[in-house]
Amino acid sequence: MRIPWRELKDAELGVLRKRQSGQLSSKTISPLRKLSTRCGRDRDAGKCICYHGSLALIFEFDRDWKNATKHRQIEISLIQKLYETLAKDPSSVRRYATQNYRASDLRQRRKILEQLTQKGITEPSASPNRRPARQRAVRTRRKGGGR
Repeated sequence: MRIPWRELKDAELGVLRKRQSGQLSSKTISPLRKLSTRCGRDRDAGKCICYHGSLALIFEFDRDWKNATKHRQIEISLIQKLYETLAKDPSSVRRYATQNYRASDLRQRRKILEQLTQKGITEPSASPNRRPARQRAVRTRRKGGGR
């Protein structure tokens, strides 16, 4: 099975643009969510910058500030490692590898991280995975002949 990394990267950049213009919606996030689930099946997904960037956007949309912050931090550290690794390589390779991770992109992601950190302090987290406990149904005795 082919892992759609290129599609995930394109979707992530599209969602980042929508986020910047304030137009995030469930229609925008849904394809990103599906692609990140497919890419998450790859055992090397944790090493991919776009995977963590996508998860950060998904968790941010879900208002799960803790996980959004965590994945944004991982994404930023992976970008920094990329720059450190490519510092020794020729400029043509460096330009290609960092085409979506320029200094301005790194500044933008750090600014988003600041916003997430602030939201984590001021706003309650609304993680979709943490549903309130369901009320337990109380059975009443039946009148009449039962089984």
